[in-house]
Amino acid sequence: MSIKVLDCTLRDGGYINDWRFGRKTICSILDKLERAGIDIIECGFLTGMVKDRESSLFDSVGAIRELLAKRQRISMFVAMIAIGEKELHPVLLEPCDGKSIEGIRLTFHKMEMEKAFEWAKIIMEKGYRVFMQPVGTVFYSDLELLKLVEKINRLNPYAFYIVDTLGSMYRNDVSHCFYLIDKNMNSGIHLGFHGHNNLQLAFSNAQVLGKIQTKRTLILDASVYGMGRGAGNLPTELITQYINKNIVSRYDTTMVMDIYDDYISAIRRQYDWGYSIPYHIAASYVCHPNYASYLMNKRTLTMKDIEEIIQSIPGEDKVLYDRTKIERLYVQFQNRKIDDAKAVEEIRNRIGGRKILLLAPGQSLQEEYEKIMEFIRREHPYVISVNFVDTAYRMDACFVSNHKRMDIIEREIRSMKDVLVILTSNIPAKIENSLRVDYKRYTNGDELILDNAGLMLLKLLKECKVNEAALAGFDGFGHRRGRHYYSPELNLQTDAKTAALRQERIRKQIKELQMELHFLTRSAYEEKDHV
Repeated sequence: MSIKVLDCTLRDGGYINDWRFGRKTICSILDKLERAGIDIIECGFLTGMVKDRESSLFDSVGAIRELLAKRQRISMFVAMIAIGEKELHPVLLEPCDGKSIEGIRLTFHKMEMEKAFEWAKIIMEKGYRVFMQPVGTVFYSDLELLKLVEKINRLNPYAFYIVDTLGSMYRNDVSHCFYLIDKNMNSGIHLGFHGHNNLQLAFSNAQVLGKIQTKRTLILDASVYGMGRGAGNLPTELITQYINKNIVSRYDTTMVMDIYDDYISAIRRQYDWGYSIPYHIAASYVCHPNYASYLMNKRTLTMKDIEEIIQSIPGEDKVLYDRTKIERLYVQFQNRKIDDAKAVEEIRNRIGGRKILLLAPGQSLQEEYEKIMEFIRREHPYVISVNFVDTAYRMDACFVSNHKRMDIIEREIRSMKDVLVILTSNIPAKIENSLRVDYKRYTNGDELILDNAGLMLLKLLKECKVNEAALAGFDGFGHRRGRHYYSPELNLQTDAKTAALRQERIRKQIKELQMELHFLTRSAYEEKDHV
């Protein structure tokens, strides 16, 4: 068997950083990959959705030509057209001239098959090598796959792929598909494998295929450090080193690691990708990984919660990600509706006209501890913490709306008999000295901050006829670990853009509450509006 490695860092990896690698970085990565001896290098998407010249999204073959080194080619350069996602109609392509990309990878869903074959013919007529990549090979029955192979034989493209879109294929699944295709497909057509790492199997599945005895050429897709959406891909540095040691030594793996050191490591510090339990859950139920990403980014659910929601996704919705569907399922899961009129009245009675101090777990809670304690000594407020507990602040109540946080603090809460625990109805825990309020009643219509705990508590207090409160520890969202939370186990991570957007929308929601709020400590929420 002949094996080729295709690196898709600039294309698949772009899902992580919105393809904004920067023009100089793109040129350098392309150059280093070729110098590493990578057989096929994917430059990015060919698409009508180009944002700027600094990204690996291209609106023409000519735009890619400008980035390629002017020297004799060692590697084949390709780009992808994704039907239904980032389309560029092939009639817009200029004929292949040997100075830009030589091949085009065409990815399509089952319902787009006829369109894909029509487009493939146009692309081939323009002189390009075509890689046919059906999304989610696991969703084709053996009979459907054989019928697809028949069409592939008539088309006779450069390559046909097994695509493990959901990262759900085990070695037996991969080898079964390979043998079925290998036995029935024209011998001159290359067979590719694009794996994802949801079950930590991309590398082992590539090894399984590499050991199969066949005269056909195998193409293995990979990316530097596995950079790619969700659980990521087969790491280029791993598969090239494996081939060097076990088949034939022909790749400069140190050059690949230089790409990581020079460029990818900086992206890794800002963004997350790679194996995680939610992605494992999604793959186990053969679901699109974006469902897991959505639920994981909520930061409110335990793994058991995530599994329960993913398990409830209807079969017909599993393959294609439907954000509206998962939003609805999330709200349905959280919304255990209750009548909380008596609980609201009890909270109002306990407050009894005292001033209110709300504590959130920002770093400023530690940094300005004496200032907060001075306020407590002077004003004797009713102190309510938000999704955390700390005996240093003499709390009267703790408001908990986040099941994940509840798992962390439940043991502590149970030991604090004098603290009233206010639970939203999505929290299943049973706690002594607790009151339960309706979850949905205190959420808001903005999906990005739908169930932000601070906003939920403020809305609850409005319902309790409270119109004024002091706030401490409401620092804002940090996009780096440890930046804004005073306790390590409370740290969340989000990208800078999302953090800024959340803060802006929370400020807007706070303003609409029309409450008189006094920030005792620094806060992102008073910087612009001085609420």
